[in-house]
Amino acid sequence: MADQPLKAHFVAEPIVLPDGRRIGVSAYPDGSIRFRVDGLPYVLTEAYLSGNPEKDKAIVKLSPGKQGSAAAYNYAEELEKRNQG
Repeated sequence: MADQPLKAHFVAEPIVLPDGRRIGVSAYPDGSIRFRVDGLPYVLTEAYLSGNPEKDKAIVKLSPGKQGSAAAYNYAEELEKRNQG
């Protein structure tokens, strides 16, 4: 039998960015955290997930578009085109 997905025990109100994209955060009983971001595609450009738990923080950075990837287009350039049109 397949494992049942965990139900989030905390879901934050979405954060709306100035360009209209929304970011959501959920926390789960097993200690995991999930981030949801509008405006695909994104590329993982930084991940710092280990170190000294007393002084370090986990960092995950997502960047839009082609920055080092085969993503379809650069989101920042696409936004600029939309704003000019």
